Amino acid sequence: MSDTAHNDAAASAAAPSRVEDVLHSLLGSTMSRGEGATDTLEAARYHLASGGKRVRAQLGQHASRALGVSAADGARIGAVAELIHNASLVYDDLQDRDRVRRGADAVWVRFGPDVALCTGALLLSAAYGALAGLSQPERVASLVALTHRRTAHLIHGQTADLSSCAGEMTTADYEQIATDKSGVLFALPLELACHYSGHVGCADAAQRAANLFAVGYQIADDLEDVDSDLARGRLNYVGLLRDDHDAEASFRIARERSLALLGEAASLADSLPLGAGETLSMLAAGLA
Repeated sequence: MSDTAHNDAAASAAAPSRVEDVLHSLLGSTMSRGEGATDTLEAARYHLASGGKRVRAQLGQHASRALGVSAADGARIGAVAELIHNASLVYDDLQDRDRVRRGADAVWVRFGPDVALCTGALLLSAAYGALAGLSQPERVASLVALTHRRTAHLIHGQTADLSSCAGEMTTADYEQIATDKSGVLFALPLELACHYSGHVGCADAAQRAANLFAVGYQIADDLEDVDSDLARGRLNYVGLLRDDHDAEASFRIARERSLALLGEAASLADSLPLGAGETLSMLAAGLA
């Protein structure tokens, strides 16, 4: 193995632990119940400890490293999107009344709905705490503003999803909701890395690539879950197509759409400077 390859492998191996350290420190690692820790803090730790691939953290860390950002700052950039993503999962489970998350009780089931509301708020707040610790404070204000815009976008997407009626939804509506709910948090770590490193010009392409990936990913997930989703009356891309096509054609059309979107995402991610989109490109290729 070359020195460069060895260094890249070592950086990748260290990356998850760096993010976990950031998450741990932001959630009051020094607090014990006797020192003022609350059920909300316990619930936040419980939720984060339940697993997750930390994909958004990986996107942020790799892009940051490629664009010349320090490992410590890259871990914080990766943590921002992870914290907002996990806050959204806590709220999703509560609003959808899903009782299980990652094979364990959802936060609202284990700790109650009121604590779940506070837990989501704590995780969102911690995301801004992650930004506050970046080593170039003169660049933090613009990142805070960007993070707010993307968080607002996510909230509007969730609201649209909750108010949507599957019987009236088109595939275009579905793709817009997937972009608003999922694309925004795949894009945010890449956008933050671009802005923080001074490569502002690549942020728009990074956002477009992430949005394409998110929709392709969601359709691919629906292809896996079509039978269970339809049995439970849940929104599914294949199910929407069945209004105009038979089951076999619906599956084929959905698969082709997913592959097309993932291919576009990979191509656009590969165009980002200095290999900043390599992780996103690899994720897209892995689903194709």
